[in-house]
This record gives sequence, structure tokens and C-alpha cells, in this order.
Amino acid sequence: MKVVLATGPRALGEIEMAGLPFLGIGYVASYLEKAGKHQVAIVDAHSQNLNKEQTVARILSFEPEVIGFTATSHNRLQAIAVIKELKKRNTGLMIIVGGPHFSLSDKDALEVVPEIDCVVKQEGEITAKELLEAWPDQNKLKSVLGITYKGADGQIISNQDRSFLADWSELPFPAWHLYDLSKYQKRIHGTDFRTIGVISARGCPNLCSFCCNAAFSRSILRLRDPKNFVDELEFLNKEYGFQGFNFWDDTLNISKKHVMSICQEIIKRGLDIKWYARARVNTVDQEMIETMKKAGCVRISFGIESGSPRILKEIKKNITLEQARRAVHLSSRAGLIVSLNFIVNLPTETMTDLKMTADLIKELGQIPNVQANYGFALIYPGTAMELYAKEQGILSADFSWNSPYQTEKFRITGEDPSVPYMEWPGMELEEVKAFMVKNLATKEDVLRKGWQKLKRVKSWSEIKVLIKTGINYFKS
Repeated sequence: MKVVLATGPRALGEIEMAGLPFLGIGYVASYLEKAGKHQVAIVDAHSQNLNKEQTVARILSFEPEVIGFTATSHNRLQAIAVIKELKKRNTGLMIIVGGPHFSLSDKDALEVVPEIDCVVKQEGEITAKELLEAWPDQNKLKSVLGITYKGADGQIISNQDRSFLADWSELPFPAWHLYDLSKYQKRIHGTDFRTIGVISARGCPNLCSFCCNAAFSRSILRLRDPKNFVDELEFLNKEYGFQGFNFWDDTLNISKKHVMSICQEIIKRGLDIKWYARARVNTVDQEMIETMKKAGCVRISFGIESGSPRILKEIKKNITLEQARRAVHLSSRAGLIVSLNFIVNLPTETMTDLKMTADLIKELGQIPNVQANYGFALIYPGTAMELYAKEQGILSADFSWNSPYQTEKFRITGEDPSVPYMEWPGMELEEVKAFMVKNLATKEDVLRKGWQKLKRVKSWSEIKVLIKTGINYFKS
């Protein structure tokens, strides 16, 4: 079969993955190629910033029989728009969707987007291969684990989930040859190293209430063989000239043995590479940080989320503020660039909790090489936060994750307008934004950012939101 694996066009505000290949479709592509029965192409609309029309044209240029889409909750609507247009152009196309968003909203996706034929849940390599071998035989489809699809009578059928791969280092590398790697020019922030994304583990054993990755992986961690991982680093370095690497693990340092083995393998081979990792403050120590630095780590990020011990317990973060301070100081002293991520508007948060967060951001932001940022709590499918939001009436019980949705309040936050925010009386986004700006920003920052936002408004409702935010700022 001719198969195209694609990402949806990029959503407004969705910048972290920009310029880096999506690895999921790369792994599925290499697995299908290994099976020897399929001609596979990749269209990475997200990373290459293609619009809907460009994405449709690029996909159809391969004359595919099957199209597999991955999307985040941020660009789900962009992906759905492309899917609808493709099916309009060719009703005979088989369209499959997968990835965290569609896995966690599989039945809703099939109910509201009739153009979708099948949802692949969780990991897609083995499932995609078996699905293509079985399609469209309804009897054979019954035995394919990990799919949700429509039966002959239109009824939605969700098969038993497939077990996660215990040793996924046995998978072939992503099909790097199917990406136009010359298009990827992402830099590690604070450096000038051209970067590619890689991953050494799947899943995360933590239970943070806001995290869709925890819901997607069911908090199950599977580590890749360190030598196999460094083989890929060396391949990308020598074959394609990449010196920078973005380690896309949810948390690289969950296992000290794992991260130390990777670092020692990099050092042993003499690889001249630089890399960026995401970590947890409660699993680092001085030996680990110094070894990471020696192996080429130049930047590390920690999700601290809140300065309130009560909120940290509420969201099941399972860290302490002392652990956070210690990890930041260790990383700074080692000469790493340190990114700190905080979230405001978390469930049950009060202005007292918010003051603790603002104070901690100011405190840690004074440490050399530290950059502390905050964002607003977003609700994602399958998370404990989604359940809480529905129980509290913040999100309607029948909210559809795959129907059109937009909030005007994205002008306040700078985030994507199609993902709902956590918000309740007394902690409206305008109030919280004004409080954080008052506590963290200079007057020059306020005027500059306010003018930039004013230039981008497109409706009277957006102007009213900005005016309300400004009033709240000056009131505070």
C-alpha cells in the first residue's frame, strides 16, 4: 500500500515542537518499511509550518491509499480540517488517526468526524502494521488490538488495548530518510547548535493531574537500551551533521542508572554533541548533573509548577520546594542553562497560593543562568484535571474534544485558543494575569507587551478582554 504519515498544521501558540520532527510517525514509518509491504512517505506539516491547502496538496502528491495522522490537542482542529478536505477530494482514502489526543478521545473523534475511519490507540507501530493487513475485513479487524473503529452497521467498536512494548529499543530507528532534514533548523534555546529531537524512554511513572502524557502512557515507564540510544545519536551526528539534540523524554533522569549509562556511553565514544533534557527536581544529585554536563548537556528544564506546597500535593507533583531549590542551584553551579516551568490557575488555587508561586519565580530567577516562566493551566483529555473540571462545571460534561471550540481569552495568555482553560469565579484569567504581571514584570514590559497585543486584536470582544486585564493590573 501507498501510505502517507502526516502531522496536522501548527496551532497558534504551539511553538515548543516547531522545527523538530515528530518522532511517532517516524517510528511507525520505519516499522512499516521493515515489514516490506508498504511504500511510505512522511509529510510533517507541523514542523514545516504548512497551512491546510499546502498540507493537502503535499499529501495528495504521493497518491496515497492510506493516510495516518498524528495531532496534539492543540492542533487537532487543524488536522481535522485537513482530513475533511482530503476525504472530500477522495472518498476512497483510508484515514487513520493516532497520537495522544486521538487516543484519549477516540470514540468522540469517530462520532463527530465521520471522515475518520479508525483510531490507533497508544503505541502505533505493531498496531498500524496489523491494521493495514486486516483492513477492511470486519472479521479480521476484531482481532487487531489497540484500535477503535466503525463496524459495518456504523456502530463504534473499541477493541482491547494493546500492551505497551516492554523493550522498544528493538524497534528500528525512526525513518530519518523520509524527513527532509535540511528543513529542521531548530536551536537549543541559548545556544547556536542545530538540533534534532530524540527519545531514550517512553512514558513517565508520575501521576501529575494536568499531564496528558501521563494519561497516554498510563504512567508506565519503559527505558531504551543506552547503547542503542547513543547509536542513534552517533548516526545522526555523523550521517546528517547534527551537533545539537533535544532529548524528548518526559523526564530523562527518572532512573539515575539510565541517564548515567547514556552519559558514560557518549563520553566513551568521544561524541562532540550538545543536548537539552527535561528532568525532575527530586531525582537529581551533584554527580548526575556534573556527568550530564561532561557528556554535553548545556540546558536542563524542571517543571516546578507551583510555589505552594498545598497545590503541589493537589496536583500530585510529588516534589518539595527544598528539592526544587537544591536542583536549580546544582544545575546553575554546573554551568547549565536552567529553564523553570510554572503553571497558574491550577485546581483550587487561591491568590495566596499564587503569591507563593510569584515569590518563588522571583527568588529562583535571580540565580545565574536561570530562566523562570509561567503558563496558564490548560485542560487536556484523559487527565485528572479534565475529570475535576467536569465535576466542577468548568468544562461541560458533554464537551467534545473534536468539535470546533475557541475562547477569546487566548489574547490574555498567548496560548492556543482551541484548548480550554482552568478558570473559576475569583480566579478569572484577567485577574490572575494582572496579578502575575504586577508581581513579575516591569512597567516597560507591560507597555510593550500591551501594545503588541493591541496591534493583533481582530474584534471588539478581544479589545474588551485587554481593557479588563489592564484595569485589573492598575487596580492591583
